[in-house]
Amino acid sequence: MILELREYTALPDRTEDLHRRFADETLGLFREFGLDLRGFWHVVDDRRRIYYLCAFEDVNAAVEFWDAFRTDPRWIELKERSEADGPLIEEIVSTYLTEPEYVAAHR
Repeated sequence: MILELREYTALPDRTEDLHRRFADETLGLFREFGLDLRGFWHVVDDRRRIYYLCAFEDVNAAVEFWDAFRTDPRWIELKERSEADGPLIEEIVSTYLTEPEYVAAHR
């Protein structure tokens, strides 16, 4: 198993719109798609920076999940509707994480 850390930076004037999209619709769509969401945060003093962690069998499974998600008609419609006044996101960074073998030995 791997974990994917996704880091979003909202455009300064679209921060609350991005939070609303996650809260009102995206998280429900993630659930319908079966995303194994392990946590969801924003930086204490900077709501523009949103992080979430999800689990996948491997990197290929993550790539396949996001490819399917991005082409789903429900996501396409939601994205178009929520970005009618312009984009919400300045940057997305995705990092794949795995636990080193030596950590398990110390549990």
